[in-house]
Amino acid sequence: MKYVGGAVVLAWCVAAAWTGLAQARRLPPDLMPRLDQEFHAFARVLPSDTVIGYLEPYRNGAADAAVQMQYAAQYALAPHVIVPHVGPDFLIVARDTARPGGDSRLANYVEVLEIPGGHRLFRRTD
Repeated sequence: MKYVGGAVVLAWCVAAAWTGLAQARRLPPDLMPRLDQEFHAFARVLPSDTVIGYLEPYRNGAADAAVQMQYAAQYALAPHVIVPHVGPDFLIVARDTARPGGDSRLANYVEVLEIPGGHRLFRRTD
């Protein structure tokens, strides 16, 4: 009888492990390592000890993907400080952030660098 209880516990452990593995396989891939690498490409052209602006998405700025992208930029470019608005001398425009067809928020900026991930770095002209 004592073997039956052990077999039940073992079966329950195997079932729980299988369920956990199945759920883990359905999770989306972790994008942070790729985003970190993409944003880190800006570090070579940014002066040290500068505040960098970050253009908020023209819509759905609080969406999980937009917030994740901003955190990735901050992490990749530390110790620079990333602020979520235009105004600083340098401005990061993450992919799919600017309004299609032109964005008036970029009026006083000129593009400095575009990296393969589609993120762009701008510098203020005035």
